[in-house]
Amino acid sequence: MMRELYAAAMWVAVSILVMAGAAQADSRIVYDTPHGELAVEYRDQDHIRFRLPEGNFLLITGGEGYALSRNDGGWMAVSARQIRAMVQGSGSSEQVRLTPLGQHETVAGIRGQRYRVEVGDDWTNEWRDDGVVVLSDDARVRASGQALKRMAELFGNVDDAAAFSDVSGVDINRYGLVMTEEMRLSSVSGERLGDHTFQLPPNVRHQDLPTSAAGSGSGQQREAGDRGWLARQMEGAQKEAQSEVERETQREIRRGVRDSVRGVFGR
Repeated sequence: MMRELYAAAMWVAVSILVMAGAAQADSRIVYDTPHGELAVEYRDQDHIRFRLPEGNFLLITGGEGYALSRNDGGWMAVSARQIRAMVQGSGSSEQVRLTPLGQHETVAGIRGQRYRVEVGDDWTNEWRDDGVVVLSDDARVRASGQALKRMAELFGNVDDAAAFSDVSGVDINRYGLVMTEEMRLSSVSGERLGDHTFQLPPNVRHQDLPTSAAGSGSGQQREAGDRGWLARQMEGAQKEAQSEVERETQREIRRGVRDSVRGVFGR
């Protein structure tokens, strides 16, 4: 009797360990694109990394999102919070609707179903065709759908990311991406990834997005009023030039983030 109880206890313990290991299973899903490889590396909702074709990364670590780029000075990180605040209200208000076509396609050993993609909105009931995607409920690629949706949630209203987070016709949490017009699955791996995969790179520098120089304090305005006309004009021109540089930097960052996200979403 004691041997049976002990065996049962051991079986439960082993089962718990196996389930815990399964819950922590990592995924690395690679796609071919016209610009190079795109890799989705996934552990859970708070640990995701997108390796983009141009060498940049979108990273979620500890539940916080970052856009990472590298130059001669090393790695630079911009937080998803800043990006979300900067692009708030600038994204698309269109909805995305997926309709099954009743056709199947196998890519890199993963069998998926073809869906027609339409963009529009329910209120006008006006929709336009936007190509075809192949999705699969195969557990080996399901992490890609979860990762895409999580990125959309953290990085905010960035064009296609916002639309992707509210797809109708399919529960995106149950499906993974196999193929779009510009992305094609090339490999899938379930091997454990190193913890460093989901950490910020060493010696990373955190970049604060520039803020407008407009709205200076009243004390500064009074001080400027005490100066001569030429001094005030020169100061005004300098501030305007600084504001234009900051606005252009914001536009560059916005374009970079938008292009990265659009590349991820294959649109």
